[in-house]
Amino acid sequence: MGKKTFLIDVDKCSGCSLCIIACKDEHVGSTYSPWSKPQPDTGHFWIGVQPMERGRIPRVRVTYLPLHCQHCGNAPCMKACSEDAIKRRDDGLVWIDPGACTGCGLCDEACPYDVIYMNRELGIAQKCTGCAHRVDEGSLPRCVDVCPHEAIIFADEADSAFSEFTRGKAAEVYHPEYQAQPRVLWKGLPKPWITGSVMDAVSDEVISDAAITSVDLFADGSVTVRTDAFGDFWIRGAEKNRKYRLEIRKDGYEAFRAIVTTEGDQDLGDVCLKRTP
Repeated sequence: MGKKTFLIDVDKCSGCSLCIIACKDEHVGSTYSPWSKPQPDTGHFWIGVQPMERGRIPRVRVTYLPLHCQHCGNAPCMKACSEDAIKRRDDGLVWIDPGACTGCGLCDEACPYDVIYMNRELGIAQKCTGCAHRVDEGSLPRCVDVCPHEAIIFADEADSAFSEFTRGKAAEVYHPEYQAQPRVLWKGLPKPWITGSVMDAVSDEVISDAAITSVDLFADGSVTVRTDAFGDFWIRGAEKNRKYRLEIRKDGYEAFRAIVTTEGDQDLGDVCLKRTP
């Protein structure tokens, strides 16, 4: 058996929360020995969908992140557990043995992703098991099975789905600074954007089809986008804490140039272009 991996494409997630409902349906009131005891009907979300509101009116976007246990290869929760109750299967899934857990809560405090929950009634810690009982039967985890947009994929490292997901656009881990070696790979994780609206300095009318070029001053490469019918532009996928040279051009207007630092999302507001003499 190869190592299992969750593959999440953030751009495909609509925030419908069907994964949350399916997880509840699968685990509330159900025991799957030896992997898990029943999940409480309230207070626990072994998978949650985190909305991330970004930008400012009128240029606002919402991104949804389906977040559950990352089944880390260097799991802080395992190191924190003094009873060796947190274990890793041969396929890479990390699970909390309900028969060995004492409910001390150290794993809850140790988890950097905040995806471990305390079941006070049973006196144990609980989290996503990767639906180990279903995997052993040859089925997909419920969250994967129910997702209407295929935003969550469950694959063996040897599967074509894994190689297709990791081909081309680089797959990432969530919060690599934790150095937890998670077995969840992501595409489309939010990165800083540079946005704004281009206006005629005299008429105060929007300028559509203006060319905006962004040059990364710390690396090779540039990106060019054009303003839409409302004069708005979006340069997505910028790296955090970088400096970019921004140039806005439109025939009949003087060019606008600026240096933009991406400490976070940058909205330049209304950029007014002057007509050439």
